[in-house]
Amino acid sequence: MTSGEPAPRERRGLPAWFGSLLRSRYVPLVAASLAALLALPSLGVGWMIDDYWHRAVLLERPGFRELLGSPSEMFRFFRGDPERTGRIMDLGLFPWWTDPGLKGEFLQALTVLTHRLDYALWPDSPVLMHAQNLFWLGAAVAVAALFYRRMLGATWVAGVAALLFAVDDARGPTVGFVANRNVLIAATFGVSGLIAHDQWRRDGSRPSAWLAPLLLLAALFSKEEGIGTCAYLVAYGMFVDPSGWRRGLLRLWPYAVAVVGWAVLRASWGYGVRDLGIYIDPLTDAGRFLSALVWRLPILLLGQWTPIPAEISAVLPPPLLTVLSWLAAGFLLLLLLAMGPLLRRDPVARFFAAGMFLAAVPVCATLPMDRLLTFAGVGAFGLLARFWAVVFSDGADTTTGARRRIPPPTRALAWFLVGVHAVIAPIMLPLRAASPLGPRWVERRLYVRAPLGPSIGDRTLVVVNAPSVAHATYVILLRDAMRQPVPRYTRVLAPAIPSVTIRRLDERTLAIRPRGGYLRFALDRVFRSERRPLALGDQVKLTGMTVTITELTADGRPAEATFAFDVPLESPSLEWLCFRGNRFEPFVPPDVGREVEIDLDYRAVLSPFRG
Repeated sequence: MTSGEPAPRERRGLPAWFGSLLRSRYVPLVAASLAALLALPSLGVGWMIDDYWHRAVLLERPGFRELLGSPSEMFRFFRGDPERTGRIMDLGLFPWWTDPGLKGEFLQALTVLTHRLDYALWPDSPVLMHAQNLFWLGAAVAVAALFYRRMLGATWVAGVAALLFAVDDARGPTVGFVANRNVLIAATFGVSGLIAHDQWRRDGSRPSAWLAPLLLLAALFSKEEGIGTCAYLVAYGMFVDPSGWRRGLLRLWPYAVAVVGWAVLRASWGYGVRDLGIYIDPLTDAGRFLSALVWRLPILLLGQWTPIPAEISAVLPPPLLTVLSWLAAGFLLLLLLAMGPLLRRDPVARFFAAGMFLAAVPVCATLPMDRLLTFAGVGAFGLLARFWAVVFSDGADTTTGARRRIPPPTRALAWFLVGVHAVIAPIMLPLRAASPLGPRWVERRLYVRAPLGPSIGDRTLVVVNAPSVAHATYVILLRDAMRQPVPRYTRVLAPAIPSVTIRRLDERTLAIRPRGGYLRFALDRVFRSERRPLALGDQVKLTGMTVTITELTADGRPAEATFAFDVPLESPSLEWLCFRGNRFEPFVPPDVGREVEIDLDYRAVLSPFRG
């Protein structure tokens, strides 16, 4: 807590034992243990999506080492190398519409070390890999609790903030997905750096003055999202630095040097993003980033403050996405009006609010997702606890002790937030930790698990339609992880949502038209930015198959494509599958001149009781 500021009044009616616990120096341990306990269901998740990519890289599996790179390069997915990308497309790990020049390489060197530890000690145990995730969750929560204690004092308010951060269900998608460990590591180092910065500025600790920039670098080398640390450093300089805002901001020069050095190294080593569909580089594509920020930021913060997950934006059509963005902006305005009096008179509250807002801005470089809320959550829960300290202490000012009347709408909002963050969140955290990408039974159905037989190693697997093309293309890595024969090539032709029409043109050619066109959904757009669209007549040539764009949608996406194979469609060298009901099953191409339509059965896919 800032020097000279009295502790907030105790909440009237708060049980004495609970108040003592919240003020106890053991709160970091309690909060970390509670978070790990609620997230225990993550131990049963197993591997998913990128975990299979990482597994092939870290085990240096034959056939993948040359294409996917060495273990130190496990987060370098797209290299900006058309020749390499073309070879991966030809194998079938990327869909046919992938932009050969796209780039998505992430500098996460410290995180890589933790995954290498997994594969050195327990390479076949996803349970122990998830256990390491739980360790980092506990570490991040513990240092956040220590940070709240530094900023809010040994008060029940600091204890409440720590517990809210610990039980926040947004931690579920992070801890439940082995590949998402990076943000927990970045948060552990980043928040530790904030503690060191406060020790330097308020206590005059020289060692902390050197340690804080090093911890910032550790956060940045764990994940780029570690830049969120800088949001709180700037907010600290503006609102709570003991020497005032001018000197406070000037004292940030060591961190500026650290960030510039990191950015130079990152660029010189070839890391970065370019033309990756759902990612935007704010530095090289500022106009597009600012345009996306307008709608992404409100939705992301809506996910922070309400039970509405930010991920919902990925499945909404543009008209509903606009409605959601306006609703989110309206709710945030309501929140600002309710907290306005607190923000005007309380610099610590302004610090938390500014840190939350600034930390949310850089992660808007990609689609809104709750797993991006770790850094923003640090400020949000400090602010929320401060807000409750006023509302539930009969309007007592946290700095002067003076009483102010709390309007009924503000009190109602405070109780709504109690329901969201103290009741719903801890119930949802175990569920989301067990199903980090949505209902687990649905996610499992997105992989190609149909029996293919031992001869598949000499054949091409052709998947006509897939609910998630990204999941379906990973059949190669999934089967390799299960020590099953891998298809020689894999071809995923079209998305399955909401339906697809397959028409046979001749002995060797199909025309496929997904309703709504190709590249309609977020996961499909990972592989191609709207800045580099496919044009009418464009061809993609892969081994044994040529794709031709024959029609475009009104907004310039492929509406129909033809797939000409080098052999008749009935050739034994081709293994055909389609997605019907809630699973992949054998498919028989229609006769020449005939067509077949396959609708997605949403009830079958979503039902936990069918198949």
